[in-house]
Amino acid sequence: MARPDDEEGAAVAPGHPLAKGYLLLPTGAPAGKESVEPQNGPKAGTFPVNGGPRDSLAAASGVLGGPQTPLAPEEETQARLLPAGAGAETPGAESTPLPRTALSPQRFVVLLIFSLYSLVNAFQWIQYSIISNVFGGFYGVTLLRIDWLSMVYMLAYVPLIFPATWLLDTGGLRLTALLGSGLNCLGAWIKCGSVQQHLFWVTMLGQCLCAVAQVFILGLPSRIASVWFGPKEVSTACATAVLGNQLGTAVGFLLPPVLVPNTQNDTNLLAYNISTMFYGTSAVATLLFILTAIGNECYSPRDVMAHYICFHIVKGFED
Repeated sequence: MARPDDEEGAAVAPGHPLAKGYLLLPTGAPAGKESVEPQNGPKAGTFPVNGGPRDSLAAASGVLGGPQTPLAPEEETQARLLPAGAGAETPGAESTPLPRTALSPQRFVVLLIFSLYSLVNAFQWIQYSIISNVFGGFYGVTLLRIDWLSMVYMLAYVPLIFPATWLLDTGGLRLTALLGSGLNCLGAWIKCGSVQQHLFWVTMLGQCLCAVAQVFILGLPSRIASVWFGPKEVSTACATAVLGNQLGTAVGFLLPPVLVPNTQNDTNLLAYNISTMFYGTSAVATLLFILTAIGNECYSPRDVMAHYICFHIVKGFED
């Protein structure tokens, strides 16, 4: 069998015969000046037979005139779809370089809107219990029933957190955010129709819808932070989103005693005060639902990047 130096017609330096696993450096150097390198330690300009870059073997085989070693199916797919290195172009992308993902200023708007409707949801959780004696006297029910208006949040969370998490993974961030904000808004409006002493079940129905909305809302902070924000902003964004829920609880302790003072001697005034609190909450929840639909209408930068990569991967397979 002819050696590589016989095929190329190049002379080997005396005292340095070619050993197994060595290849000539095909750089066009003068005869006798070629260097040889071991297979597992190539330097610049050498072509390792095994374990090297995917186009090195083809180049070496083309220079030496030998047959190319067939690639495994996985390696062949990677060679077709992935760029060879930094600054290289993606195969099958019509010579279009892969773009970089840029952060959008819209991410702060999305975070603010989420924090606000999370605040409203937490406010509705505690608005009954903080003035339970007032609502108990107005509806003519026991304090235990008033407490259930808050405990229903915990009761709904346990069985619904798993479907909500599945929906977040399969349906995406936009759908989950719209469900959380929409149910929160709907529950607030239903409670506006319960400002009569015999309609306790209506206010319970509205509160149950708000409890279901809470399940979708509580799973969003980490997803919003990871999708819309950069690696150095994820922790701050997630903490800010969670802070909105905590502020809602604080506002729920503060506002209901101010908006609905204990005026059980005047039932009409008490009903007016409760109605004011309910309608104000509904108006804010409706505004935030509209902003959620508008603010989440555009794709996030990472969604755009994912669609771009998927498109070119599919196109690479078709080519």
